[in-house]
Amino acid sequence: MSKSEKLFISRYNDFYGTLLTKHQCEMIKLYYDCDISLFEIAEQYNVSRQAVRDTIKRAENLLIEYELKLGLSKKFAEISDIVQKIENSIDCDDKNASKKLIMMLKDLLEDNDGDI
Repeated sequence: MSKSEKLFISRYNDFYGTLLTKHQCEMIKLYYDCDISLFEIAEQYNVSRQAVRDTIKRAENLLIEYELKLGLSKKFAEISDIVQKIENSIDCDDKNASKKLIMMLKDLLEDNDGDI
């Protein structure tokens, strides 16, 4: 798995980890956020390395499925990008750009019916 894919799984866990079992969420955090090996996690939980791998794979698949259905991580990234651009346009005293970006942000929020 590439570094960017690992980053996405970690980010998805931040958004959807509470929808996983406590066990799945913890293993994802240990593996992706703390860079703990499957073997070390297995020792910690007193289970086989394969059991840890299976748990992590099931959790990964769930996280990806949640993102595909809900899109919260993607929406958050889009909003963060627009907010950064708004801050930059304010720093440059570009009112027209600021207004345009604020409208983009409003449109983005309305696409979700305000459910963010």
